Amino acid sequence: MDFEVVAELLKDIPYTRPRHGKILFDFVSGSESKDILELGFAHGVSTCYLAAALDEMGQGSIVTIDFESSRYNDPNIFTLLERTGLMSYVTPVLSESSYNWELMKLIEEQTYQGKCRPRFDFCFIDGGHLWEVDGLAFFLVDKLLKPGGWILFDDVYWTYQDDIGHTELAKTIPEEQRHVAQIERVFSLLVCQHPGFENATIREKWGWAQKCIGRGREGPSNVVQEVYAKQGVLFDLMAIFNKIRSLRVIKRAKERNRSSLK
Repeated sequence: MDFEVVAELLKDIPYTRPRHGKILFDFVSGSESKDILELGFAHGVSTCYLAAALDEMGQGSIVTIDFESSRYNDPNIFTLLERTGLMSYVTPVLSESSYNWELMKLIEEQTYQGKCRPRFDFCFIDGGHLWEVDGLAFFLVDKLLKPGGWILFDDVYWTYQDDIGHTELAKTIPEEQRHVAQIERVFSLLVCQHPGFENATIREKWGWAQKCIGRGREGPSNVVQEVYAKQGVLFDLMAIFNKIRSLRVIKRAKERNRSSLK
């Protein structure tokens, strides 16, 4: 499906903006990622952009996981997949607990003679935004991701303080954790330091990393770099802005902690 067509069908629906949808669309097309895992889909907008790219290639599938409660979103993922005609590419999984529990099931399914056989070319994580949830998710996804495959984290610099006036969940997060960009911690302390991943980069609000191919094997070109090169300098300027914003948030949190200890 042409990008402009799917973008028109999805306009004004949160939470993936068309310019971010274009990045997803171009990445899947450029990397020829046929087997995709998505953790957190909300209304299913990002899912549809990913599926549209698969439709353009004429092959592929997406396993996408979110809470059972997402069924009651308006519109929900089933409505959008029907609207776009892309249902055949997507298997939505509605979990009663968390996507980490569903990842355990996938690892069990992929385990043969005591080893997990990698299944996915690309994983997009846009869910819990918590250290405990997405830190574990990273290590579980690592087992399911093929060598050369990519992992993408959304909302690298987002904090629960940003959401404090909108959801009750944000108010339940401890004060210290509320002011910390927890996905940035997952990315910098776990992903970037993991010996099995390379080409880690943050672009605007997204953190990308590629699973190492292995010695003696030639890896694919850095498709993320190529995709962003098509988008101009706007994304890099936004990345600088968000980094400065994140550092300010961290500084304020540290100052509050020091004050509380006096």
